[in-house]
Amino acid sequence: MLTAVGVVLAAGFWLWFDANFERQLQAVPGEASAAARRNPFLAAERFLIRIGIDARGATGVGLLRTPPDTADMLVVDGLPVLNATRRRALRDWLAAGGRMLVEAAHPRTPDQAARPEVFLDDIGAALRHAEDAAGSAEAVAELRVDGYPQSVRVGFHPGWYLEDVDGSAVGNAVADGKARLLQYRVGDGLLYVVSDSLWLGNDAIGEHDNALLLALLASGRDTVWLLHDVSVPGLAVLLWRAAPAAIIAAAVLAAMLVWHLGARLGPLLPAAPAGRRDLLEHLQAAGNFVWRLGRGGLLVQQTRCRVERRWLGRHPPLRELDHTGRARRIAELSGLEPAAVRSALYGPVGDAARLVSITATLQRLASPHPAPAQTRHRTERQTKAGS
Repeated sequence: MLTAVGVVLAAGFWLWFDANFERQLQAVPGEASAAARRNPFLAAERFLIRIGIDARGATGVGLLRTPPDTADMLVVDGLPVLNATRRRALRDWLAAGGRMLVEAAHPRTPDQAARPEVFLDDIGAALRHAEDAAGSAEAVAELRVDGYPQSVRVGFHPGWYLEDVDGSAVGNAVADGKARLLQYRVGDGLLYVVSDSLWLGNDAIGEHDNALLLALLASGRDTVWLLHDVSVPGLAVLLWRAAPAAIIAAAVLAAMLVWHLGARLGPLLPAAPAGRRDLLEHLQAAGNFVWRLGRGGLLVQQTRCRVERRWLGRHPPLRELDHTGRARRIAELSGLEPAAVRSALYGPVGDAARLVSITATLQRLASPHPAPAQTRHRTERQTKAGS
């Protein structure tokens, strides 16, 4: 019973849901695919293929340097500057029966002379900027194509227009009183010059009769080449296209060289033994440092204090005397000259010779029983006589 009731309820719910809801398809706009972002003529290429025309997308200037068969058609998104040899080859290809639709990419002011390096200047088509086109969304031109009974409508950018400088164009398309498309006959071939190629882009090919015009202009051609990104790449891009393996190998070699220069070679050297320095060397270095600082008095200050304390301890009456009297009394007791004693105990330290003299006097005063002056002089005379 419970199973039967459940089946009845489920069937009733499904009948109610099917009667009140229906399946619908909803188009949700999304971002352009990676292929569409790379190729602005992708929609035009697929449209031509769908109607039976062989269409192929291409990049770079390879087809401009070496044009395809004269039975083909070139659609160029902005013709770059070409040298004389390339311009002559392209003109010869057109004269032999080729067909090309190209966007004028180099604006030219009315007072500017023709530039020989620009292919379209040699043809006679000049790109101008429309100053009065501010605020206009689109310039729609109507034109008639040979073999098609009706006129077609094409939307161009309002900010640019063309001028037939030499008056040699055999056909045109005009919007707002300005030419947007010029047709030239070059030998047996046809050249279509447009003020812009936005109407061929992925976003605009489906508007007006843009796709129809492309199909009419490409009729009778074996292959339609849709060229985009025809600017000359930089040196790095050219090297990468020509020799990617060599560039990768050079990068790996450079990385290994940097790693090799940063790594040590062989085992670590042992630390140098910390041998004890000679005490006399240390004292010599410390004395030289103090002497360079101009503080030579510090070298004998401690010796002076010790010698003076020793004399004051042995002869307390010296405490009552000043420096002069004290030096005179010590000189009498030691047998030295008063000036030498005063200089050794209280005088300034001058040059190195004076420092040596003061040190020698302090050494004599530090002796417990300094020899009297007479005895010292006699001993010196005897030594000289003996020598």
